[in-house]
Amino acid sequence: MWKASPAFKISILWPALLGIASASFAGAEGLQEFENCIYLPESWADGDSFHVFFPDGKKRVLRLYYIDCVEQTVQTDSDKDRLREQARHFGTEDYRIAVEHGEAAAAFTAKLLEKPFTVHTAFADARGRSGKPRYYAFIRTHDGRDLARVLVEEGLARAFGVGRETPSGTSRDEYEAFLEDVEFSAAMKRNGLWAHSDPEALVAMRADERREARELEAIDAAVAVRPPEEPIDVNSGSLEDLMRAGLREGLADGVIQNRFYERVEDIIRVKGIGPKTLEKVKPYLIAVTPQGRETDRERYAP
Repeated sequence: MWKASPAFKISILWPALLGIASASFAGAEGLQEFENCIYLPESWADGDSFHVFFPDGKKRVLRLYYIDCVEQTVQTDSDKDRLREQARHFGTEDYRIAVEHGEAAAAFTAKLLEKPFTVHTAFADARGRSGKPRYYAFIRTHDGRDLARVLVEEGLARAFGVGRETPSGTSRDEYEAFLEDVEFSAAMKRNGLWAHSDPEALVAMRADERREARELEAIDAAVAVRPPEEPIDVNSGSLEDLMRAGLREGLADGVIQNRFYERVEDIIRVKGIGPKTLEKVKPYLIAVTPQGRETDRERYAP
């Protein structure tokens, strides 16, 4: 999945992509800018999701666009599946080391955000399994750095997850590719968790992951669905709701972790959901945008 690129590509593209030198950060369409935000320490906070005090006096939980830090706690089967997936991405089978780097990412973020910082958010729903409100955001540190990029650069996060146009107007695809290049550079330097990566094992583990995904998709396609009485909204449905629509627990959790979706078909970006699974569950799902527009209800036919 890595995309090798010359080192100078990063140094040249970065100022243009983030506009940190002189741009006013007027922001891409839909994003709002909030300066002088304050990090609020919480026991549950991790490197990519944490509590923030806004200048308007409100406290909000934010989830960074584009990246994924390793799990710190493993309590459920879906947590275990997610940790295994994350460890495989970094090419390590040492789950204790992986969790320790998840903890390190949380501490790193807390340290980097000790001083007031700037948030750009469109308040897109990023709620997790708890169902509590959480919003996707870009964060610019007090010294003008993009927090997501720094975490990837330090080997404390992978370039993986929901993205959108950046505050400086860079397209989602372009910025996603840029972060993949940053990740490749971090791996070459063996930064963070990459220092524990076994390149040969990485190839084998990712092959195993693809094989397992194909096997699970075949199971998903074979198991009959009991249609729910009402279509399930992929942007707000609970874990149990999504499982009633025909998704097994790990996939339902993946849908929740990767919200939000403009169309039901967009859930195919969730790891493990392939064409067969999508075709099976699509008739029982709808996608309701933040503006309340239902995009798929007309075709729901239990």
